[in-house]
Order: sequence, then C-alpha cells, then structure tokens
Amino acid sequence: LSVLDGWWDEMYDGENGWAIPTANNDASPTERDDIEAAALYELLETQVAPRFYGSTVSADAGAAGPSQSGPEAIPTHWVSMIKHTLAHLGPAVSADRMLQDYVNTLYRPAAESGRHAVAGSFKEAKELAAWTTKVRNAWPQLIVEHVDSIGVSEEPQIGDTLQVNAYIALHTLTPDDVSVEVAYGRAEESDELEDITVAELSSFEDLGNGRHLFTGSILINRSGSFGYTVRVFPKHPSLASKAELGLIVNA
Repeated sequence: LSVLDGWWDEMYDGENGWAIPTANNDASPTERDDIEAAALYELLETQVAPRFYGSTVSADAGAAGPSQSGPEAIPTHWVSMIKHTLAHLGPAVSADRMLQDYVNTLYRPAAESGRHAVAGSFKEAKELAAWTTKVRNAWPQLIVEHVDSIGVSEEPQIGDTLQVNAYIALHTLTPDDVSVEVAYGRAEESDELEDITVAELSSFEDLGNGRHLFTGSILINRSGSFGYTVRVFPKHPSLASKAELGLIVNA
C-alpha cells in the first residue's frame, strides 16, 4: 500500500496491493500531504478494511458469510490476494532475479561486446568509429518529409489495422543506418501521447535521390482518441542502445 514510485510503480498490478493516488506536480508539499493522506484513509476505509473483514468463511463449517468473526474466520478475498502476491510478486523481487538480470542484460553483453571490439586489432571498434562519424555528419540533413496512413475509415474501430507510410530523406545514409519507428497510443488534448506502443517500420521502396519509403502496420487495440508519430534513430549492431548517440529526428 504505497504511492506509485520506485519498485512499486513497476510491480503493482492491481491485485497484489493498493496504489495511493498522488498529487500533481503543481501541488505544494503541504497540499500534497493533505491529498495523499486523504487518499490513504479512503483506501483503508473503502477497500483495505472491507476486503479483510467483509468476506470470510468459517474454517470448520465451510459456510461463507459477510460478518463471521473469531479465530476460525478466514478472509477469503484477502487470502486470494496473498496467494497472487506470493506467486507473481515474490519471484520478481528476489535477489536471484536481480542477479540474473545483471548478468544476462549487462555483464555478459558487455563482456561479449568488449571481446568483439578488440578482436582483429580493434577492427570492429574502428568500423563503429568511422560509421559514427559518417552518421553524425549526415544527421542534420535527415528529414521526415511526410507521414500518412491508409486502411481505416473516418471512424476507426477496435481491431482495425492501420498502415503507416513514412517518406524520409536519408541523403547519404542508407536504410540499414537507421531505425524508423512509429509510436502510437492515446492522444491527449495537448496532442501528447500516453500509453505508448512502439513498432519498427520496414524499408519498402527506394524513391531515388536519397529518399526512401518506410512502411508498417499497427493494430488499433483501444477505444477513445488515438494518435501516432514517426521518429528516426541511428541503427548499428554495435550500439548498446538506439539512444547511445543522442540523435533523433521526429516527424
């Protein structure tokens, strides 16, 4: 039972505990305390206590009832939450899982990358350095010229497939040098996207003069306002992350 920050923001799933609503960033410290304290007490009164006391079963008789009490009464819904938490949250916050993540996602890839970089008199490292220089020099000329979509009506329905086309001027770069993504989700009134999903677009056609068409399909899987945008990152197998060079072009 906590505010959604740190590990609880990552692990809370709605059935392994409760999330205390937080105040927005415009609130003062005093206002934040008041808002979150009120939210905490409301959770305790309307959700936590009723779940513990409201639905119990007698351990000896096996008869369910809303108000049984005493040492034999078992809060069934509460116990179901305990079982769910042990099954799903316990393994996720274990030291064993943490060490596996460090080894498999950090240490082992770093060791392999280091061995590749020094092999052949630093051949791969030199190639990456030359490629990085080429990309940095060419990046200011890269432009997302136009983005359009086809495949849905004026009133899209859940389950419809939207084909997104991005016309990009790469100039001296090639499609292999870049990753073109479509980011889509719920569109806010400010035109910002929330609950974002990302999909990579594929190089479809060389239009000549350094211009290329990238295309891909996305599934509309939610109701309400929907929006999307296209962005371009450098792409190379030796990069640790698509954001490593700090370069991006947005539509």
